[in-house]
Amino acid sequence: MYQDPKRVRSRYGAINLDEYERRLIDALVDYTGIDKAVLLRQLVMKEALETLGIADLELNVPRRA
Repeated sequence: MYQDPKRVRSRYGAINLDEYERRLIDALVDYTGIDKAVLLRQLVMKEALETLGIADLELNVPRRA
């Protein structure tokens, strides 16, 4: 079904947010129309790439966040 089985996503972890953080994420979801899980994944991947100093490389990560 998938060309690369390693690209199949599965639950990896969970985050704990306070009320203000949840409201911020919900506002971003409402503003962008992106699914919450997709938005959070994009934000995490963007931060990880920037932290590693490879944010400019094309690694098949959507750049919406």
